[in-house]
Amino acid sequence: MPHGRDRRRPGISQENTAALLGCSTRWYATLESGRMENPTREFLDSVAFVLRMTDQERQALFLYASGRLPPALEEPPSLSPHPDWDSFVQQQVQPACIYTRSWDLVVANTQYLDLLYGDVQGGVAGLADRNILRFVLLDPTNRCGALADWQDSWALPMLSELRAALAATPDDRELTALLRSVLVDPVVRTLWDRSSIPLRIHPDGVTQAVRHPQRGHVEFTVLAANPMQARDLRFVTLMMVDAGPVRRAPGTRAVSQQPVAATRHRQSGPCADAESRSVRPW
Repeated sequence: MPHGRDRRRPGISQENTAALLGCSTRWYATLESGRMENPTREFLDSVAFVLRMTDQERQALFLYASGRLPPALEEPPSLSPHPDWDSFVQQQVQPACIYTRSWDLVVANTQYLDLLYGDVQGGVAGLADRNILRFVLLDPTNRCGALADWQDSWALPMLSELRAALAATPDDRELTALLRSVLVDPVVRTLWDRSSIPLRIHPDGVTQAVRHPQRGHVEFTVLAANPMQARDLRFVTLMMVDAGPVRRAPGTRAVSQQPVAATRHRQSGPCADAESRSVRPW
């Protein structure tokens, strides 16, 4: 990034990069244009991490941005969380899980599995497919009522997250394979090909809802964080929303509070036989 010249190439945008870094777009733009004076090592290392830079790319970033080479890289972070994370997830009162950057479940407690998957025998190991994104996008029961406001509150935001992840790491084989697997479905392909999808980099702080066959309408706020020892993993817990004024994520609409069983008998077309085709053991 030579001084005075903006970096403009296909890939993650300044806005998305700034969002991942937790800074303003203007502040990040000063780095890209070579106008940032004395950027800290911590900030440059965060940029290198977010953009998944190689060691040589990281060295070039430090050299151009600060005029000096960076300290040697420490041992890369583990891709496996500390063993106690499993116990921590299982002991949560609220639904909780850990999944990878490509949305593969690593661990989930009973509350999480019951809320989203139903009566799963054997925990995460008992799932036919551990990938949350595929499950949300492709499971017919989810589309036809189990996930409230499926298109606008679930499908489009998760596709936006996938788009951002691919922009940050376009050569990631797992993410590329995941994209191919969901785009086989014509409904998902249509949503993906939209000219405008609401921006979402991560789910932290959004409010969503499911229609559970026994519990009815269940609304919750998603809280997400990264284990420090395995930063490519994401810890998520679903905090139940108390009865009262409905809180929704910006841009989402109100959804029916009927239980899933009360809505399905009126479905037609692709949703008419969703229950018979679903892999969910409800």
